[in-house]
Amino acid sequence: MRKWLSLVLISGLVICGCTTTQKGAGTGALIGGGIGAIIGHQSGSAGEGAAIGAAGGAIAGALIGEQMDTKFCPVCGRRFTSSVEYCPDDGAVLKPIEK
Repeated sequence: MRKWLSLVLISGLVICGCTTTQKGAGTGALIGGGIGAIIGHQSGSAGEGAAIGAAGGAIAGALIGEQMDTKFCPVCGRRFTSSVEYCPDDGAVLKPIEK
């Protein structure tokens, strides 16, 4: 029990300083791994279920996190993902969307 509690606390500390995409991937991996382990345990393969669940959860969480972390162009109003720094149409610096 102490190992799991330590793992959760350390994971929480690591995730706190990350981007939204990274937080989504980390959270998705933890949730997916837990669910995969539970489902895998039913068939006698908890480790494999956890690994598959963690991989799927990380991918899904990263995609959701990237979509949540958007920026907009103050000139034309178009929205972009966090990886874009300048508007391709007018060259303006993109601003983060306040949530």
